[in-house]
Amino acid sequence: MNDDLKIIKKKFGEDMMRLCRKIFPTILDKQPGHLSDLLLANFNPNKSLCHDIIVNNLVSEFRNYILKNEISNIEKASIDKTPEELLKMVHYTLYECNTEEEIQSFTKYYQDKERLCTFRTNRLKDCYVFFAIKDNAISIKREDFPNPKRQDEYGTSVISIQFTKDPSHMLSIKNRYNHTVPNPDATFSNNLDNIIPGLTLSFEKHYGLKQKYIHKLLDIPNYVLASDGKLYKYNYEINNIYYCPDNIIIDNFEVKRYPKEKYLIMDYFIIDLVNKKVFNYDIDNRDTFPSTIPDIKNVVITNNKDTKKVVIVLKKGKDIVIYLDKNNKIVSIEDDNIVNIPTNYLLHNSGILSLKADNATTAGTNVLFKNQTLEYLSAPKLQIVGNAFLYHNNGMKSLNIPNVIEVGSAFMYLNESLQRLTIPKLIRKGNGFLYVNSNLEELNISNIDTTFENNYLNILLARKYSKDTTTYNDLLDSTSRRDRR
Repeated sequence: MNDDLKIIKKKFGEDMMRLCRKIFPTILDKQPGHLSDLLLANFNPNKSLCHDIIVNNLVSEFRNYILKNEISNIEKASIDKTPEELLKMVHYTLYECNTEEEIQSFTKYYQDKERLCTFRTNRLKDCYVFFAIKDNAISIKREDFPNPKRQDEYGTSVISIQFTKDPSHMLSIKNRYNHTVPNPDATFSNNLDNIIPGLTLSFEKHYGLKQKYIHKLLDIPNYVLASDGKLYKYNYEINNIYYCPDNIIIDNFEVKRYPKEKYLIMDYFIIDLVNKKVFNYDIDNRDTFPSTIPDIKNVVITNNKDTKKVVIVLKKGKDIVIYLDKNNKIVSIEDDNIVNIPTNYLLHNSGILSLKADNATTAGTNVLFKNQTLEYLSAPKLQIVGNAFLYHNNGMKSLNIPNVIEVGSAFMYLNESLQRLTIPKLIRKGNGFLYVNSNLEELNISNIDTTFENNYLNILLARKYSKDTTTYNDLLDSTSRRDRR
């Protein structure tokens, strides 16, 4: 094995070494040391890179990205046109924002819950801000896109094109959905030429915005191009801040590395090992998980092969045990101290598999709102549950919450993997109860004293699972009477 392959194996893993040996034989043979240099210049080391390339069918794109081609003839022919002229050719009008008031004038194009973080911060301090509005943007209605995709007609009808003011001029193209879709800050793969060829060079020539690093040929899901020219794998993107494995946060494309002897970054939280506290990096992040971990006495971290066990020893109360995967994503929490699970607890978390909160009696609104993976929940004392509990979970197959008496609206909304639910003491529920849970086979809600909404699923559940005919007929009668009003 040559030295190049040894370096690649150490930094990126054995699978990447094998892939490089297969697709870059000429470089390995004729230019010793060059391939490992190219990889390290373009990627922050991580052992998942090869897997992420292969599962996303990007081997050819990866090869081309490393062997970057020259600028195409069509790009060269377009640079005499201004960005305004090029964008007009594809039916956009370009606006440059030089004041905060000009930025705020574009809020009218966004739904309240989908507005860019650009509108909440002094973005002009760090970025050059442009908006490009499609000619028919006003006529494209949000309600016509119930299943939004980052680059559908609505999402790309209003885009914000932003360059950082540092010498790298890192580019972010933000779409109209904002955080309703994954990684909305990388629309068109953050490549202006994907909007119209030549737009990159046109911005360079006419606005002086030359990008030091151009993300041209490779768009790997959950990777972001930072201001050092490298692609970084990330676990979460919240408010244009990327939380990466290996104690790295990328904020406005700037790479921030936290020393492991002082900090541990898990999910999008930071544990300060010196000052003994857990906090959100982003002050605009509403997640309340840190508030449930007060008065830390010590933090003990045990590294296994691909996981970490984090034991938070409190000054008062039982230890909190958290398990992390190889990328420092939270996969399990055991917290027997928490009594009231607060609103927005683990609001953005998408990867936890198990939660044990055996002394919790209440759960606020939006608990595990974005999580899609939870398989096991232990909360035997839980009684009151707020709105949007496990709103879009797709991992839970069976749940027993024996003492719950009240749940808010959208309880376990779209939990399509749920097969068995035991909630025998339930007497009050909000709208959207178990909405579109099509695989439910066993349902115990024998004490409920309110009617179901009149929708297909709940009538079906009532018919299939009610223990006596009288209860089912009462449900049908009550919904029929309501429909006649």
